[in-house]
Amino acid sequence: MARRPYVSRVRVQAALETHAAILDAARTLFAEQGYARTSVAAVAERAGVAVNTVYTSVGGKPALIRALGEDGAADEVTREVLDQVSRLTDGREILRVTAHGTGEVTRRQATTLKVLLDNRTSDPAVADAAALAVRRYRASLGRIAARLADLAVLRDDIDRTRAEEILWFYFGTSAWNAVRELGWSWETAADWLTTQSSSALLEPPPHRPPAPS
Repeated sequence: MARRPYVSRVRVQAALETHAAILDAARTLFAEQGYARTSVAAVAERAGVAVNTVYTSVGGKPALIRALGEDGAADEVTREVLDQVSRLTDGREILRVTAHGTGEVTRRQATTLKVLLDNRTSDPAVADAAALAVRRYRASLGRIAARLADLAVLRDDIDRTRAEEILWFYFGTSAWNAVRELGWSWETAADWLTTQSSSALLEPPPHRPPAPS
């Protein structure tokens, strides 16, 4: 029987830490200097590794920017939100969780989003990475739209596709940028977006006549 190759956990952990350090360095430099003006050598110096290590761990600049986009799209908060949504049955609560979750992801990934959005017209690699991040973000919102549709809580004139579009309108990057530019706190913005998206997407609660006096 052939022996399995030995894999050192220490080496694996060191490789993961090196990979993370390189991405952190690239994220910082791309935000500070712009994608076009940042070299792989500068990323290596900031990360404290050899230039060749950047290439073997991640790749050149196109690979770095793509990895940043993938890293942002794979934020663990997104997974937690989707897990919660899959177990919830109340439409407004689903939208509340979505609002606070997308706000948290936007806050955590602010630098990556800035890099992608500010540099996407300067290089096709950045444009591709930004498009990938948007597709994955919208795919997550699509799963939330599907959950709302499955629960039959959407307004009669809204199907799953339109629900995904409305979720993108209220919880996409442009929406979060707009409310933050107004100076609103994350909590205030999330509560407002919950209320507005609920009105746009959900069937209104049944009217209850006032209780007799």
